[in-house]
Amino acid sequence: AFKDATGALLGGTNMAAIHLADAVGGSLFLGFISAVAFATILAVVSGLTLAGASAVSHDLYASVIKKGKANETDELRVSKYTTVVLGVVAIGLGILFEKQNIAFMVGLAFSIAASCNFPVLFLSMFWSRLTTRGAVYGGWLGLVSAVTLMILGPTVWVKVLGHAQAIFPYEYPALFSMGLAFVGIWFFSITDSSQNAADEHAKFLPQFVRSQTGLGASGATSH
Repeated sequence: AFKDATGALLGGTNMAAIHLADAVGGSLFLGFISAVAFATILAVVSGLTLAGASAVSHDLYASVIKKGKANETDELRVSKYTTVVLGVVAIGLGILFEKQNIAFMVGLAFSIAASCNFPVLFLSMFWSRLTTRGAVYGGWLGLVSAVTLMILGPTVWVKVLGHAQAIFPYEYPALFSMGLAFVGIWFFSITDSSQNAADEHAKFLPQFVRSQTGLGASGATSH
């Protein structure tokens, strides 16, 4: 009842939980899990859209482009434009990856996070030689390599773009891109001889002790 003429699951593999609820509990379970799925999708989409629009309008536009001199009207306008752009991009990617398994796509997102965010966070907490230049260049190296290898891998190069064989043979690029990020952070940090790097080295130990023990942390203030 839940398969088409070819024997494939109706709606694809992402509909497995919905069909299971219908088979076990009938219309009651089907309606419940459908409502939960809709609410979850709505919450995730709205939250990510709001976070992306806020990051572009406040962090990128107001803080970087306008150097902190943007007014609220301009920020609001940029936020609206960003919301529309993010919506169009999300819809396009949703159509492009329509047949992909959702759980698999989450794994790909974690691969990007592991390649870009994790090395910077880990080394900033435990390596005293880390510099801002190393974190920025190494983080970018991990991000670009992860996205590039993902496009060249079987998921996009074969299943989405329709090529016969993938250039990069593995579906998850984190093992390689995360390694590149660590190497990039290490290299660009140890080769940074600027005064800013020396200041960051000197600040690491007090910051590490304060983060682990709380000694030296600021007390409560009265406003």
